Amino acid sequence: MSQLCLSASLPVLLGTLAAGTQRDETNTPAQAPQPAFCLEPPYMGPCRALFFRYFYNASSRLCKTFAYGRCRRKQNNFLDKEDCISTCGGCNRPQKRGPPQGWAVAASDRFVMFVFS
Repeated sequence: MSQLCLSASLPVLLGTLAAGTQRDETNTPAQAPQPAFCLEPPYMGPCRALFFRYFYNASSRLCKTFAYGRCRRKQNNFLDKEDCISTCGGCNRPQKRGPPQGWAVAASDRFVMFVFS
C-alpha cells in the first residue's frame, strides 16, 4: 500500500518541481543571485582604528564579525548583521514571494519545497 502511494505521488511531485523551474520573463526567482563581493575575504584596511563590522564568510555561509580600520572600505563590510544577511546571506536571506519554489535549509544540506497560498 505505501509503495503504491509513493509511486503515485512521485510523478506529481516531479511535475510540480518542473513547473516551478519553467519561468517566463515576467516571473522572478525567489531570491536574487548573491553578489560577487560576498565571496571576498574581510579587509581591515590600512588605518589602525578598531571598529567591529560584519562580513559574509562564504565558506561557513554565515555573517561574522571582523576588525575594520575605517579606511578604504570594501563592499563585503556591513555595519550590522541584518544588512549582511539581506545582501549576502544565501540560505539565511528572507524568502521573497513567488511561484512554487524551494530553498536550502541552512542547518542542513536539504532542499525544501514550498508553495505560496
